[in-house]
Amino acid sequence: MAETICLPEVRCETSAGLTGDVITVGVRDIDGRDQFIHVLPSMVNWAEETAYLPVGVIELDHRKRRVLIEPPIEADSGVNRMWMPVDSFRIESGVPA
Repeated sequence: MAETICLPEVRCETSAGLTGDVITVGVRDIDGRDQFIHVLPSMVNWAEETAYLPVGVIELDHRKRRVLIEPPIEADSGVNRMWMPVDSFRIESGVPA
């Protein structure tokens, strides 16, 4: 039986950064608020034309289907931890159990 694995990466939108050295990524938290983070382009992973930002996983809330994450850099809003819906994580499926 195959199992599904959520990788510690959240789906994000990318845009030009404040300087030519960085890009801006936007992630949407559990409450629908967009958080913007400035990172090096090499920090974003791509899978099938979708951008993912690697994050630290702090806590899992299985009952509410959410994950407390810590982005690699504090968001413009000052947020350094946020709850993300489980479905915003990159999925690796078909891994043999």
